[in-house]
Amino acid sequence: MKKRILKHFILDHLFFTMVYFLSNFLIAAFYYFSIGSSVEVAYPAAISLFVYSIFIVYKWFNYSEFNNKVKKLARNMNYDIKTYSYEEKELVALVSTIHQNYMEKISSIHLEDKSKKHLFSQWIHDMKTPVSVIDLILQKTLKDEIPMKKALEDIKEENSSLVEKLEQALNLIRLEEFTEDYVPEEVDLTASIRQVINRRKNQFIYSRVYPKVEGEGDIHVLSDRKWNEAMLDQIVSNAIKYSKEEDKNKTVYFNIKRLEDKVVLSIRDQGVGIPEHDINRIFKPFYTGENGRACGNASGIGLHFCSQVAKKLSHDIKVKSKVGEGTEITITYLSKL
Repeated sequence: MKKRILKHFILDHLFFTMVYFLSNFLIAAFYYFSIGSSVEVAYPAAISLFVYSIFIVYKWFNYSEFNNKVKKLARNMNYDIKTYSYEEKELVALVSTIHQNYMEKISSIHLEDKSKKHLFSQWIHDMKTPVSVIDLILQKTLKDEIPMKKALEDIKEENSSLVEKLEQALNLIRLEEFTEDYVPEEVDLTASIRQVINRRKNQFIYSRVYPKVEGEGDIHVLSDRKWNEAMLDQIVSNAIKYSKEEDKNKTVYFNIKRLEDKVVLSIRDQGVGIPEHDINRIFKPFYTGENGRACGNASGIGLHFCSQVAKKLSHDIKVKSKVGEGTEITITYLSKL
């Protein structure tokens, strides 16, 4: 270690040494040729060499000590290091800044990793519920406790819940690679809405909930078609889930408005509505709220996913709701003129 530091010290001071002795030689040569051979050269040269030796020993002491302290500082940012020059002060400040930045990044990574573990452990727990219900239905069916038709209907419902949760998990995983999977483009918003409605056609029909698209047509916005449709699909799924009733038809309204350089999409249902005390927490991961607990198969991931997608796409998403009357979600896009 000492040999490496000595080698670096020699290389760092090699240019200074060459300039120092060259200048001394040129001064001696000047006086020698100007005054003649009678000029004394050896004595000034000895003094110069003595001064250089003291200087270089002093520099070596500071250099080696500072190198050792920098290594200690790299291991412990709280280590108090003494500096001998402004250059060393700047270097210590830079090392401390880099150290602090890395500590903050490491802390952020640990927090994110912890959050992911919690996210997916909770998701796995939620996935076990429909599997357990299906198993219970099969057991009761084999014992002739429930009719086959009813069992198949119940299994179909639980299977739909499984598919939805799997899709949510896949979307959450894809969010990690968002920057690589994001294509900013001109998106036909009306066409995207109709595409999402068409995908949920059977769910609309069986739930006796019907879509109605209002407002201006052929409006284009700046977004990513795939991610935007994934977000809209989740919102529509919730609107249907919390609107269906056994003996009553309901409607989900889609309204598009242009406001100067922006476009506002409103998706309003006639469902149960969200209690006021839940509104500010519905975008938090795994928060199911009063309605989710009553519904029984809510994961608390859907609206969290929507908020994350909207944030990454630079769209603004807001929620208004009234218990017993329904919920309205508005998404504001930048308009493509």
